[in-house]
Parts: sequence; structure tokens; C-alpha cells
Amino acid sequence: MLVRRREGYWMRVMVVGPLGPDDFADNVRDTLTRMGHEVHAVGAARPSFPIRRVGLFVSLVSDHMSTVDQYRQRHLVRAVQRIRPDVLLTVDRGLHRSVMETARQQGARTALWFPDHVATMGRHDMFLNGYDRIYLKNPVLVQNLQSIYGLPVRYMPEACNSSWHRSAAEYGTDATIVMAGNIHPTRALLIKRLLDAGLPVRLYGGLVGDWVQTPELAAAHTGQYLARAQKADVFRRARVVLNNLHPAEYAGANCRLFEACGSGGLVLTEIRPGLTDLFQPGRELDTFTSFDELREKLEWYVADPEHGRAIADQGAKRARSDHTYEHRLAAILEDLA
Repeated sequence: MLVRRREGYWMRVMVVGPLGPDDFADNVRDTLTRMGHEVHAVGAARPSFPIRRVGLFVSLVSDHMSTVDQYRQRHLVRAVQRIRPDVLLTVDRGLHRSVMETARQQGARTALWFPDHVATMGRHDMFLNGYDRIYLKNPVLVQNLQSIYGLPVRYMPEACNSSWHRSAAEYGTDATIVMAGNIHPTRALLIKRLLDAGLPVRLYGGLVGDWVQTPELAAAHTGQYLARAQKADVFRRARVVLNNLHPAEYAGANCRLFEACGSGGLVLTEIRPGLTDLFQPGRELDTFTSFDELREKLEWYVADPEHGRAIADQGAKRARSDHTYEHRLAAILEDLA
């Protein structure tokens, strides 16, 4: 039974998704707990394997053989039966339909909050699973799925963690340009151009794979993975947090945009449809549409921290007032109640 409180509904929520430090599900778990809900975070939909290549192969088999996938996720069915959640919220698109159906049979509301771009949607079978709601960050895709296919999708951007993604450090004390995240091919090409132009780029996150074939990037990589407060401090101390987007991120924004703004970093990002509904370019972050414009702005901001301080501060103010996980999750739970 849902209990109505002054500020919203109290719920027992089962959260499905990888729980590494600062992973999407980790932020959801942390925020729901601080909001006063009973949270049961059960990890990724599919059990992991110690050997990565074996895990990738088994996941590929699971994608194409529903019976195998159902067997691998039988522990989640048992978890649903034990927890009896009011809401089953998954951020993992691989959740098997049997888990979701078990939750619905017990009266739970079911939702997928999908945090990635369209290239990671696999076979798109998540649209066949019968969720009560699917939340996507791409406003163009949401409009198409609603108007043409009648799917129960809603627009829900990503967010910053009001507890982790904030920093008391001084802005711009490191005369560097920070890029954090996986190195995909177009990002590698851009970084190489920036390094060739003599710009002080520092990379964080996963190491550059051999298949990307850009060994020049190795010297710029710190070898560090950023999470939580450490991430916030690095973003805040840098002169610029460069937010280069994957080509499949054709509308909306990625998590790094919100995390960096919330941390008080000066974000310089590619423009995508929907961006101006989230932040005000030129006041709360800055944008670029060509390499020459990007290089010119980077040189300007790196030269003196006073060039970007006001924008960084305004970006942090906007992120914390409008774009936290509290805002997003309150809207989701109200929608599902």
C-alpha cells in the first residue's frame, strides 16, 4: 500500500542496474534512500562473469535466446517475490519480461529509466516488455514513440547527484581541459586534433582501447576513473569540462553535462535539440558547432579562470535547482503512483 506523505508517496522500490560507484543505479539508490523510501538495489539484470569476454558472449546469447535469459534472471523473480515492491524501477534495458510480469502480478508498477543513447538499445525489445512507463532522455525519440507507436514513454533527462556532484574547491585552479568517459572513435579523433593544437587535455575514465588506433591519446590519459566527490573536485578545478557527445546522442544530453554543471565546472558542449530547455548557453554553459570555434573558446577559457568563473557558478546554480536526481525521481514516482 502506498502511503501519502506531505512531500509525496512513500514507496518500497526495487532498483535494477549495475551498482558500481557513481553508476546510474547507484545514484538512483542513493537518492531514493535519502528521500526516505525503502530501497532494494539488486544489481544488474544479468549476473556478471569474472572473464569479460565470456560475459560478453553469454550476454549476446541471452539477447537472442529468451529462455536462456529467463533462466539467468530467475534470481530476480525470487527477489521480486521476496521484496514485494510497490515499484520496480530498472535502468537496465536487459531486464527479462518474466521479472517485470512477476512484479505486476503482485501489484507493482513497473518502469524503465533508460540512460543511454539509441545505439545501445540492442534489439529494442524493451518496447515489447509491457512496462507501465519508459523514461527516455531523447525528446525527439519520445515524440515519435508516443505519436506513432502509442508507447507509454515520457521524456526524462539525466541528472546530477545533489550530495556527490558538488564541490567546495576553487574554480579553475588547474589550467586544464578535462574529458571524462569512454573513448569512442569520433571522440578519439577530436582529442587528437586538440592535442595536435597544443591544448592541455586531460582524460579520465576507461583506458583507450587498441582498436581505437590512436596511441597519441595515451600520454593525455591520467589512468584514473572518477566517481562521486573526486569527480566533482576535478570538474570544478579544471578551466573547462569538454562534453563531446557520441554521434548516436542526436538529441538530449548525457549524464556528464549535468554532473559537471552540478559540480561547478565550466561545461563546453556540443549543441543538441533540447539543450536550451535544460541550460542557457552563454550564461550557464557554453557551446560549439565547429572545431575552429571550439579551439578558440578553449584557448580563451584556459588563459584565465576569470573568463569562465561566472558561467560555471551559474551552471551549478541551475543544475542544483532544476536537474537533480531528487527532481527526476520525485516526478517518476508521482507519475507511477
